[in-house]
Amino acid sequence: MTEPEGDPAKGRETIVQAMERSAELYGLQRSYGRLYGLLFFADEPRSLDDLTEESGYAKSTVSTAMSALERYHLVHRRSMPGEGKRAYFEGETDFWRVFQEFLRNQVMHEVTIMSRALEEAETELEAADTEKAKRDLEKVRRLQSVYDRSETLVDALTSNSIDRLADLVGRLGRE
Repeated sequence: MTEPEGDPAKGRETIVQAMERSAELYGLQRSYGRLYGLLFFADEPRSLDDLTEESGYAKSTVSTAMSALERYHLVHRRSMPGEGKRAYFEGETDFWRVFQEFLRNQVMHEVTIMSRALEEAETELEAADTEKAKRDLEKVRRLQSVYDRSETLVDALTSNSIDRLADLVGRLGRE
């Protein structure tokens, strides 16, 4: 008696549906998750027309999704020999790289904005001579300390492999 074989299409669809839900959790359209999932499992880059046909979405939806997914480093635009200016897209499969790019581009941008604002606020509050200003100054300095440490943490996360970081965390846990 032979064991029944699994259904690879069903397995892929399970993951694609999870990617749809994940996209929604991050404030994106479910269609972005589905399109990313199609590219994640694709064996070769896909054109907008290919993705439109595979997904059933309008070409404008696919185009908008590809632009957003490129910004998040989830897909890469490729050109194919002999295809002229026609764009093809390839899904990023290294999620650690995606996470690192998100930290570099989104989180560090927010850290920079807040750090500048905190420095400016600190200068203003130091010049004020009231009890409220002193309490506010202490809050600003505590928050600045968090942002200083978060910058160090982001630097560590974006400059090391996941294996190296997992090893370091493992060693810390054994101490």
